[in-house]
Amino acid sequence: MTTRADLERLSRGLDEAARRAVGDLERFMGRLDLSQPEMARDALAEVMRGLSVRYGDLAATEAAEWFEAVREGAVGGPFSAVLADGAGEVQVERATRWAAGPLFDGNVEETRARLARTLTRMILTQGKDTVRRNVGADPLRPRFARVPPAGGCCAWCLMLAGRGFVYSSLKAAGFDDHKYHDDCRCMVAPLWEGQSERIDGYHPKRYEALYKEARAKVKADGDPLDASTIAAKMRRLSPESFTDGLKPAE
Repeated sequence: MTTRADLERLSRGLDEAARRAVGDLERFMGRLDLSQPEMARDALAEVMRGLSVRYGDLAATEAAEWFEAVREGAVGGPFSAVLADGAGEVQVERATRWAAGPLFDGNVEETRARLARTLTRMILTQGKDTVRRNVGADPLRPRFARVPPAGGCCAWCLMLAGRGFVYSSLKAAGFDDHKYHDDCRCMVAPLWEGQSERIDGYHPKRYEALYKEARAKVKADGDPLDASTIAAKMRRLSPESFTDGLKPAE
């Protein structure tokens, strides 16, 4: 079975790829003339595209090798994992233009922070999507769950984590449902037939109970029964259960 130690090992590998990418970004920004916002923004968009490809592929490779090792330990036999695609050029361009917005007000630090968070999210997502992609490609048909880090997560992630090991492919999971927000440290945990679903610190039934309580309250109040409204209600009912109020980026 996939253990907490396995997930933490994967998390460290993906974080290292993101850390290196952000380091390269910061070094580039240190040489960039930020007094001309339009030129700086265009230069940053080009660099962000390159970094997201280079380090996104590094994270995906880390995740693919991790999946192969975890799978071999679970069921034996070889498996050649494939890499998930990273963020597209349009997505990177749009995200960079948004992140560079504060440059036009002279706020370099906010731009720096936005770019770092955006680049980190893209790289981590490509790694996590690699695990999900290989779950779908594995002929043994494993399932997977979204598992929060030991330190907790936001209400949005907890809704997904509360579904347990019900996902069997990207299509079954619903791609849009599994977006990741900035600073999200949830991991994808595969599970093969016959394995225990228990992971230290992962309590899907407890998460599901919080979700059902919030959903019932939303319905009773006559509010829209959508995920964002339910997540907000979960935060209001049990604020101590969540780390923040984040939701996935568009």
